[in-house]
Amino acid sequence: MRRLLMRTMAGGSLLLMTLAVNAQDRDRYRDDDRYYDRDDRGYRREGPNNWGGGSLIDRVQSDLRYADSDAYSRGERKRIDNARRELYEFQRAWSAGRFNRHELDDSIACIQKVVDHNALGERARSILWDDLQRLRSFRAEYNGVNIHGIEH
Repeated sequence: MRRLLMRTMAGGSLLLMTLAVNAQDRDRYRDDDRYYDRDDRGYRREGPNNWGGGSLIDRVQSDLRYADSDAYSRGERKRIDNARRELYEFQRAWSAGRFNRHELDDSIACIQKVVDHNALGERARSILWDDLQRLRSFRAEYNGVNIHGIEH
């Protein structure tokens, strides 16, 4: 009985040491792992002024798709489709090197309507609200400047 108890304790100690060493190795390589630099929705973490233009628009488009999966009525989906269409129009101009404030304003207004009038879940509404704030900041930062830094 004593022999069995000693073996069990030795085995348990060995298991705990192995787990501790593995946890240290995992923490050491965490900085190199591409998944640890993502937020809870899988997007790359970026600084407050690192908009990246296309990546912000892609993110908002993805969030609108998420909201669409949360929508129930035809009217809700129609507002979301309008917002996606307006954002696509802005994205097209942006990709061509033009900052089209009118298209961005239309996109922001359509997304605001989605937030105000759709019966979305709290998470989808919160995500879109954050996107609205990012788009407004993006508009303020790039107003009158094309993507090459030349003022209009």
